Amino acid sequence: MHRRSAWAALITGFAILAAGPAQAGGADLEALEGDTENGAPFFGEATDVKGMKPMANVRIRAQAKGQPLPVFAYTNDEGRFSIRGFGKGVDPASVDVQCDAEGFSLIDLTRRRVSAAAEAPTVVECLFEKR
Repeated sequence: MHRRSAWAALITGFAILAAGPAQAGGADLEALEGDTENGAPFFGEATDVKGMKPMANVRIRAQAKGQPLPVFAYTNDEGRFSIRGFGKGVDPASVDVQCDAEGFSLIDLTRRRVSAAAEAPTVVECLFEKR
């Protein structure tokens, strides 16, 4: 039985690794729905102004005021990202969000809350142009 539980732990570990990108910025908003323990999530997209095309591998940096370390996420192939909330006690308005893409200049970053509810997501849109 000890061997069976070790095997189950190994399989579980691989499953967690496979699911990792969705939790670290894979833009799966459905995965964030119902996650009320972490507070209001952030999600959004990055777009190239020329042709309004989605941009993959854009680095998103988010840091809550008073927290020592930022959280990083990267956009997926569809230009989307998601970041879990920073905790129930953190006001989403106090979270600084930045977008960065190699070879591009950020021309606009907009953010808005979906609603006034405490766990309502914040939508972030990053608009870039080629340098």
